[in-house]
Amino acid sequence: MVLLPLFAAVSCSLDENNTSYATADTYYKSYDECRTGVNGCYSPLRNIYSGHSFFCMTEVATDVMYYAYDGLYDAVCDISPVRAGIGKTVWQQGYMGIMRCNEMYECIERAFDDGLVTRSQADALIAEVVVLRAFYYYVLTCTFGDVPRYFERVTEQNRAEIARLPRMSADETRSIIIDELKLWLMPATEEHPERKCALPLERTYDNDAHLVGSAVGLMLAGKMAMWNRQWEDVVEVYGVLEGIYGFGAGVDPEAALAQYPLSDVPFGKKYTRESIFELSNDAQDYGQQVTGALAPWCTPAKSATGETDDGRKSDIYNGISIPELGDNARTYTSVRPTPYYYQDLMPRGSKDKRRAKYDESGAELDSSGNMAWSWWGYDIDDTAHENLKFKYFSTVNSAFTGTPWLGNKFWCFGMNNTRDSNNYKIFRYAGALLNLSEAYYEMGDYVKACQYLNAVRSRAGLDAIDSSDTRYLLSEIRNEYARELFGEYHRKFDLVRWGIWYEQTRNCTASTPLLTYIRPYKKFYPIPAEQVTYSGGALNNDDYNE
Repeated sequence: MVLLPLFAAVSCSLDENNTSYATADTYYKSYDECRTGVNGCYSPLRNIYSGHSFFCMTEVATDVMYYAYDGLYDAVCDISPVRAGIGKTVWQQGYMGIMRCNEMYECIERAFDDGLVTRSQADALIAEVVVLRAFYYYVLTCTFGDVPRYFERVTEQNRAEIARLPRMSADETRSIIIDELKLWLMPATEEHPERKCALPLERTYDNDAHLVGSAVGLMLAGKMAMWNRQWEDVVEVYGVLEGIYGFGAGVDPEAALAQYPLSDVPFGKKYTRESIFELSNDAQDYGQQVTGALAPWCTPAKSATGETDDGRKSDIYNGISIPELGDNARTYTSVRPTPYYYQDLMPRGSKDKRRAKYDESGAELDSSGNMAWSWWGYDIDDTAHENLKFKYFSTVNSAFTGTPWLGNKFWCFGMNNTRDSNNYKIFRYAGALLNLSEAYYEMGDYVKACQYLNAVRSRAGLDAIDSSDTRYLLSEIRNEYARELFGEYHRKFDLVRWGIWYEQTRNCTASTPLLTYIRPYKKFYPIPAEQVTYSGGALNNDDYNE
C-alpha cells in the first residue's frame, strides 16, 4: 500500500511512465498504450532486487553466507522500525508495483469495454499484470508476514481508506492470489471450465520478449502454496510447469533436468533455458546501461586499484591475475560462505559438481561455481600473461585451509568499476523440482519425494538416496535447497517458512555482528516506522515493540 506522503512522489514517477491515476482516464486508448502501461509495472521489481541489500537479507543473514563486519545492516540484522534497511525499499517499491498493477488491470478492462483492444489482447495483458502483482505480494509477505491487501485502482476517493488498511493475513492473501493465478494461467478442465490459460504455456526465455509469462506465474503460485502448506496446489500448478520445462507431464524428472547444464547457472549466463525468471542487467560501452550492484560484494579481493610498473591496471585478485575479471573492476569486502556450508554441505572431496568450477587437480567441471578456492590465472609477476596456471588463492591452499570465496556464479567478467551486468537468477526449474520433493514428502509420498530430490542430486553428481529414513530425507531435501539454490534470494524465506531461521542461522553463522543483533522476531522485517505513522496507527510492529 502506498501511503499518503508517498503518493506525491509516486505520482511524479508514474506520470513519466504514463501510468499515474491522474492520466488513467485519458490514456490507454490502444493496445500499444496499454502495453506501455504494463511495461511500467516492472520497474519497482528491479528496484528491490538490483542492489546488494536484498541479497544480504535473503542470503547473507542466514546459515550459508556471512559478512564479517557490521557496516551492512541487512547482513547482520541490525534493523528496527526506525532503521528498516532494505525493508523500506521492499515496502515502498512493492506497493508502488501493486498500485501500478491494479491501475493497469482496470484500464485494460476499460479499453476492452470501449472496443479499443480485443478480448484476447486484454486477457494476455491482464494475465501479465496478475503475475506481476503476485510477484509483489509474494516478496512483501515473505519479507513482512501479514501485510495490507487491496486490488482496486487508487483514486482520490479511496486513497485515504487504502492508506489506513491494517495488516491482513498473509495466508489469506496468498490463497486469493493462488486462485487468481490458476484462473488466468492454467488450462480449462471439466472441473474448472472458467480457467483462461491467457498466456502461452512456454518457457520464459523461449522468445525474445523476456517478459513474465505463465511459467513465472505458476512458479509464484507454487511458492505461495508452499508457504500455506497447500501441498495439492503445489503438485497441481507444478504439474503444468513440468509440462513446459520437462517436455510433457510424466517425463522422468531426472531426464528432464539433465537437459539443462549446470554451467548455465552462473549469473553471467543470460536467459538460459532452465531459467524461469532472471532480473536482467546490461552494460554497453556506448548505450544505455542498466546494471546491478551485487558482483562487487561477491568477488575475491582485488589486490590493488592502481597501476603496475608496466602501466597496466591491476587484475590481481587475492594473489591471482585473473584475465576474465579484467583490470577495471572494483571490489568491496566480500561476502563469504560459512564453514557450515563449505565444510558440512559441500566439503572437500565431495563429488558435488556445483562446489567449484575446478576440482582439486585443476580439471574443469560442469559446475554452477558456488565457491572458489582456486582459478586458472597468471602469476602476478607474469606481466606478459603468457602462462596460465592452476593456482590457489592466497588465503587458501591445496590443503583447502582458509575460507573459500564465493565462486564465479556471482562474478561479473569484464566488470567496469562496480557496474554489474549479470542477470540474477531468481527462479529456476531445479527449484520447482525441490519444491515438489518437499510437497510429496509432506503428503507422505516418500518415493516421489526421493524421485524429485534425486533428479537434482544426479545432475550435481551426487548419489541417489532412498526413502527408508524419512527423517534423514527431510534433512536432505532442505540441504539440497542450500546447495542448489545458493545465492538465489531464497534462503532466509525458506528457513522462515520451515520455522528454523533463528536457530539455524545462530548455530551456523561465522559473523560476530550477526550474533550480536539476531533475534527470533527478526524473521520478518518491521514495517518502516514512518509507514506506521502514515497509517494513523492502523499498522503495527507489535513483535518489535515487545
